[in-house]
Amino acid sequence: MRTFSQDSFQIRPVFPEDLPELLAMIRELAEFERLSHLVTATEADYHESLFGETPAAEALLAEENGRPVGYAVYFSTFSTFVGRAGLWLEDLYIRPDHRGKGYGKALLKAVGAIAHERGAGRYEWTVLDWNQRAIDLYERAGGEILPEWRIVRMDGDRLRAFAES
Repeated sequence: MRTFSQDSFQIRPVFPEDLPELLAMIRELAEFERLSHLVTATEADYHESLFGETPAAEALLAEENGRPVGYAVYFSTFSTFVGRAGLWLEDLYIRPDHRGKGYGKALLKAVGAIAHERGAGRYEWTVLDWNQRAIDLYERAGGEILPEWRIVRMDGDRLRAFAES
């Protein structure tokens, strides 16, 4: 992945030494989304998931004047209908005091460029229905909000009970 850089702003891959700051921003995002109670990840979890033998995801860091201001975490998916791999944007976050500067769109485009370079059949993500600012950004960027789709989740005790049933 090439680094995107413009004046005092740059987007680059996350490195192991960035994990404390990445996890701090993940906690900030969880607080913004009112989901702090769900964050159980540790730096060790992220080290394994991003840099382990079989990485589960990748991440980009957005910096202004060398200071982290946002991040994107993404991973590969597969579409049976398209018959090709895709890219799923798990998180896109810009710290509140740096919003409105185009950094969110730059991160969105950076991951989109990676999807395009890899020949992805799809580039997808979710957005909370109350996050109108994000919805507006995604629609302005050309994203299509799919109202008929719902997320189904099984984790923790539910996953364990299902697997053991």
